[in-house]
Order: sequence, then structure tokens, then C-alpha cells
Amino acid sequence: MPKEIATWLSKQTSLFSNIKFLTEFPAIPKATPLRQTIVSVGLESVKISDFFTENNNGELVPAEYCRLADIKIRFSIYVPYSSGGTACHEAFTKIVDCLNFKSDLNLKESGCGAISADRDTDAFVMKSWVIVEAQFCPAESSAIQYESFMPKNFFCGTHINDSSIHVTQTEKDAWGKKPVMGTFFGTDENDQSIRLGFKPKFLIICIASYPPFWVESNGNSHCCAAVASEHYTSTGVSLTSTGFKVTQNSTTVEGTTKVELNRLGDEYSFIAFR
Repeated sequence: MPKEIATWLSKQTSLFSNIKFLTEFPAIPKATPLRQTIVSVGLESVKISDFFTENNNGELVPAEYCRLADIKIRFSIYVPYSSGGTACHEAFTKIVDCLNFKSDLNLKESGCGAISADRDTDAFVMKSWVIVEAQFCPAESSAIQYESFMPKNFFCGTHINDSSIHVTQTEKDAWGKKPVMGTFFGTDENDQSIRLGFKPKFLIICIASYPPFWVESNGNSHCCAAVASEHYTSTGVSLTSTGFKVTQNSTTVEGTTKVELNRLGDEYSFIAFR
């Protein structure tokens, strides 16, 4: 956050052509002796409190997914001895005016401490600060974007109130549609297409005359059932744009199991979910 503020202030060249903005952390070395005004930007504290909104009865109630924050930004202002101590106040005044009138930040308070001398840099130093009031949903649209703020759609009600963010309206419309149940008879052809008028989301097929899976006395096994979805289909069935297709091939063997979904004259039941 201090980095974003320092970067933004640095771009206001019409006001700060003779001021260089740095961050307190990570620390950036200053020239010795100091030749121009330097302002180090840092974060001193953040105080979080409940955010209240007015309900339909005119009562103030806390917003469940929003908070208020008082963010105290510290500005350490260094000016060369030759500029005089008043240059500290002049620089801070420009900073406060710029944040007030050129950004969308809500400055709640500002202040500064006494001016001291720093012999290491031959500079006058003044500690100053501003308190920014921000709404953590996050803060309302600002010219300064804080990477440290959580995205608004996760931090407040925008995400939880978006009823289509995880489930589309098309999927919701399908919830109210009953599944289609029916039967078809095997033709013993290589394949047979069953028309439903829609592509199923999920399909279950089972033969009526036998168990879904059964084994003859000679050890030969038969699979006469199948499932299919948009992402997975078992052997012998595939989804089409208008329904599904089953296959029957006596030479097709999965291991020692024959998959038979179109046995001549046998009845198959199915349930198709939209």
C-alpha cells in the first residue's frame, strides 16, 4: 500500500517536480548529504470497525460483509539544510492537498510532529501522517489501487449475492425440468440412436430381462447396463445432441465381458436427466 501511494504521488509531476518519494519498507538509501526533498511513505497502523447501514426501518445495523478501516499513513519528510525547516511543512501541505483533491481517498485526519535535525543526511526531518477512512468492501473506487486489499467480489456481499457466479441461469432452469424415463427394444444392429429432443446431462441404461451384469455357467459374462455424462461415458453408449446412441457388437469384448446394449428383442429402460 505505501508503495502504491508513493508511486502515485511520484506521477503528480506538476506538484512534486522537486520531491522524491520512497518507501520506508523496503528501505531505500538516501543521498548523503541530501540534495533534494525526500518523502518516505510507510504504513503505521490499521484499525478495523463495523460498518453500519440503514435498514428499511431507518435503523442502523452492521453490514455483515463490509468493514470500515482507519488507515494511518506515515510520511517522513527530509529536506536539505539549505531549504530550511519550513520546507517540511510546505511539502506536507502539498501532499495533503494532492490526496484530498486529486484522489478519491477519504482523508479523515492529518497531522505532523516537531522538526528535528538528522546529521547523517544533513537534513531537517519531520514525521507526519494522514488517516484514510476506507470501506473494506474494499474501499470504494479510488484512483489508487491497493494490491493488498482483497478483491471486492470476495470481501463483501457482491460474491455471495451473485446467484449466477457458480451456477448459470441455464443450469438453474434445468433444475425444474423432470427427467425423462422410457424404454427401447434392441435391434441387434451395430448401433441404434434414441431421440429425446435434447442432449442429456446424465443418462442411466439398464436391460429389463436380465440383471445389469450377469455370468453364464460357462464363465462368459455380459454387461447390459451403462451410464453416460458430459464428462464420462461407459462402453457401448454415447450422448448425442438429440439423445443417445447404443452399440451392439458380439465381437467387442472388454476383458472377458461382452458389452451388450442392443440385444435383439430385449427391452432396455433408461432415465435421462436434462
